[in-house]
Amino acid sequence: VTQGPPDAVAGGRVVPVAEQDPAGCPLVAEALRDGVAALRVRPHDADAFGRDASGAPVLVREEVTSLLCVPLRASPAEPVRGALTLFRTGGRGAFEMAEAGVADRVSRHIALALNRALPQ
Repeated sequence: VTQGPPDAVAGGRVVPVAEQDPAGCPLVAEALRDGVAALRVRPHDADAFGRDASGAPVLVREEVTSLLCVPLRASPAEPVRGALTLFRTGGRGAFEMAEAGVADRVSRHIALALNRALPQ
């Protein structure tokens, strides 16, 4: 599921992100494989979230100033069920550690819901 502000949806910026293969997004692949969250401020690696269909780095195209990528799992003993990725763009301030903590809690709740909805 990919969501964004109304101007991003209307401007067609959400669909290219939604169509990306997670395997082509190194940060997502790392979160899925290692179960480790990532907080990046002014990401230096333009390819950290892969490239869109035109070959442009997603982080550059979307003008990402910081991002959070958090694995979805209910506890460290459980398998990773997916990843929650949040972009902050434009002139907004970077994600802070407190926000990363909230994203971690949200990701655990999403994982709990997935555990109930999907077979193990």
